Amino acid sequence: MIVARTAAALLALIPLLSGQSPAAALARVEAAEAARADVMARVAPSVCAVMPLDSPGGGSGVIFDPAGFVLTNFHVVGGAQVARMKIGLPDGELYGATVLGIDPGSDLAVLLLDTPHDGKPWPHAELGDSEQLLTGQQVFAMGNPFLLASDFQPTTTFGIVSGTHRYQPGRGNRALVYPDCIQVDVPINPGNSGGPLFDLDGKVVGINGRISIQDQRGRVNVGVGFAIAAHQIRNFLGDLMAGRFAEHGTLDLNAWFMERDGQGGVFVQSIFADSNVVEHGVGLGSWLIRFEGEELRSANQLATRIGVLPSGTWVELAFRPQRVDGGYGDEVTACVPLRRLDTGSSRQEDRLASPEHRRAALEVLARAVGRSGPIEGRTVRFVGPDAEVVVRRARGHLRIDTAAGDVLVRKADGTCHAHRDGVRRDITAEEEAKLQRIHAANVFLASGAELRDAVANGQLLGGVHAGGRPGFRVGLPGDGELEAWFDLDGQPLGCRYRDPVQRASIELRAEAGGARIIRDGTLSTTWRMLPPESGPLPEVLFEEAGR
Repeated sequence: MIVARTAAALLALIPLLSGQSPAAALARVEAAEAARADVMARVAPSVCAVMPLDSPGGGSGVIFDPAGFVLTNFHVVGGAQVARMKIGLPDGELYGATVLGIDPGSDLAVLLLDTPHDGKPWPHAELGDSEQLLTGQQVFAMGNPFLLASDFQPTTTFGIVSGTHRYQPGRGNRALVYPDCIQVDVPINPGNSGGPLFDLDGKVVGINGRISIQDQRGRVNVGVGFAIAAHQIRNFLGDLMAGRFAEHGTLDLNAWFMERDGQGGVFVQSIFADSNVVEHGVGLGSWLIRFEGEELRSANQLATRIGVLPSGTWVELAFRPQRVDGGYGDEVTACVPLRRLDTGSSRQEDRLASPEHRRAALEVLARAVGRSGPIEGRTVRFVGPDAEVVVRRARGHLRIDTAAGDVLVRKADGTCHAHRDGVRRDITAEEEAKLQRIHAANVFLASGAELRDAVANGQLLGGVHAGGRPGFRVGLPGDGELEAWFDLDGQPLGCRYRDPVQRASIELRAEAGGARIIRDGTLSTTWRMLPPESGPLPEVLFEEAGR
């Protein structure tokens, strides 16, 4: 207390210069100190020790949801085959937990605590927004360094953000890579691994995982620590909570920053022959201009932007190919899915969690789905070269006006009919199946209540990333490989179904201007979906033709 008052008195000299009294300045400092202590006390119950079942040691973690989901480092779990861990909480008790998903690539894992004996929600701390962190901002870490607390009361350390968007390579640039981490001067020591980094609101802005150390008198922190940013964690949360072996994306190329022709830039130094961007003209020496609309100024910047994205994410790369006779060609933009950067999943069996665990995870992820009010009707337009397909839905009815002039209708009771120019015709089995699959899976057309019903009957499959937003995939009952996708705020993100008329797998992936259309893994360059339109639709639109 004497040290605190001395520091406060020194700080009071500054406001004195502006006419503020020492007593007022001291009161402000003490109030800030008390507020900080209150936040630390509030979040401390969520901080845990994460330990192997049969040995001492381990690391730290944090419960990020009242259902008992825990974030920690992959290296704390210890391996891809580990299925169970024990968790020590500040109440002094030990609890069992199941290891769900793992991400060896960026050193993350999600566990699920066993149901507590009293049935109450677990103490937890919410994930925050690491993108808002500023260098110099105050943060604090909690965990169990050096196993100091046998009663699992967390140690708290305090400091500032030293830097953001740091890139830290890992083992062979595949495992334990920290592609977009937060650098802090907060003391983080062995045993802190997997524990939370908090902002002063008590939100988890990162998971502590890597430190710079000296080996004199044991392994001690030298003032440089790194935390995996919450922004990156969210990109993999769907896979981790579903129990998957999360994989990061790659463009299958290496690039360096170089000076060429008197101008600096990022240039391709090596590339796999089967890289997704090769067919678009990227080759050795190509000048990489932008990634996802952001101008590239360094190779680390590109590695960071790619490293935080899951495999399968569609991205845009703008480049200028190197000409054989010297110089560079015109700028080209390639839109491709990221390939999988294999960090061991090819050597593992499918890690999907049990149906019970995935149901628990889906209930957490889908809490915000369908919160929007009632929708009188919704229309989606697909535009192509000199043609348009219009899909309408209202009151459980669905109507498709095809580019060929046919009208296909599915009524709320499940019956279907077709007509053209007002004349009825027989509807084919393929057309009827198409209507059923679009009715079940197309989240851009459904009302909030319909979306809630879909999730209630679905199963969590894993994560997805579209339109710059992370989300999760829900497998729906019925034929046709039906999937509905939502972002972490519960908003529609896309869908997937097998179209029996086109005889192809169709994906709709949300983007700013509507949605991308992907047919059998190939992006359509001629057709696109416009943003959905909401408004009342007359019942007559869904009636059968009279002739």
